Formats: sequence, C-alpha cells, structure tokens
Amino acid sequence: MSIRHPLIAAAVLAVSIATSAASAGSKSRYDWDALGAEFCARSLAGDLDGLRDILTPSLVEKIRAASGNPRMPAPNVLFQSYLNPVPVCEARTRNAAIVQITRSMPGGKAPAWTEYLEVVPLADGTTRIDNVLFATRRSDTLRTRLDAWAAGR
Repeated sequence: MSIRHPLIAAAVLAVSIATSAASAGSKSRYDWDALGAEFCARSLAGDLDGLRDILTPSLVEKIRAASGNPRMPAPNVLFQSYLNPVPVCEARTRNAAIVQITRSMPGGKAPAWTEYLEVVPLADGTTRIDNVLFATRRSDTLRTRLDAWAAGR
C-alpha cells in the first residue's frame, strides 16, 4: 500500500508537468504579435518589398498580377479596408490563424477600424500572412480585391 501512493503521486506529477508543458507550448505557439507588428510597420511605411518577406508566395503572386491596374491603391493603403492613411496600427493575436489589426488616428480617434490577418504555416516551418479580411463586409478581402484588379476592374 505504501508503494501505491508514491506511484500515484509520481503519475499525477508526470501528468501535471506534461499538461503544463503543453499549455505553455500552445500559448507561445500561437503568438503572432511580432508578425502583426512587422506587418503594421511595413504597411504603414508602404514597404511592399519588405512585406513580401512575411506574405505567402501565392499572395505575393496575386499582388504582382494586380500591380498593372492603375486602380490598385498605393502600398501604404493597399492592406487597409479604407484608403484613409492613418498613423496608428496595432496587432494582437486572436487565435492560431487570425491576427487582429486595429488602425486609427492617435488615441484611437476616428477614422478607426479593425481588420484581420489570416496567417498560415508553410512547409518550410514559417508562418506567413495569406489574406486580409477587411472591415467592410465578409466577402471583402485582399485576395478578392486583387483578383478584381488583376481582371481589370
């Protein structure tokens, strides 16, 4: 009987350690705040070349295909819901696949809105931005806009 209790205690301790490690791993595993912050800095600066490093290859290709259309906005507002340049861009991880982007004037003043970055893992082990879900309506995304511009609309 005295042996059972130490074994049970050891088993409980092992499960507790494994659960803590898994919990800690999942917290940091889905922390895309740095990716979102880099997106904010580069999009505010209109640094399309720098953004290519954090976008999926298929999204970069869609941007290239649409780039011949004069209606395509300038890089500093291309990734925004609206064409109003705003100086504040803040990023916060929402879950494993979404980073919330809040854009505004200083102090959160209008115009202000929220967009969402879809992030995906790539085969090389990196995580990149694959789309922007705009604040206007569900069907309004960066990919749908790029498709329209590539088609000449």
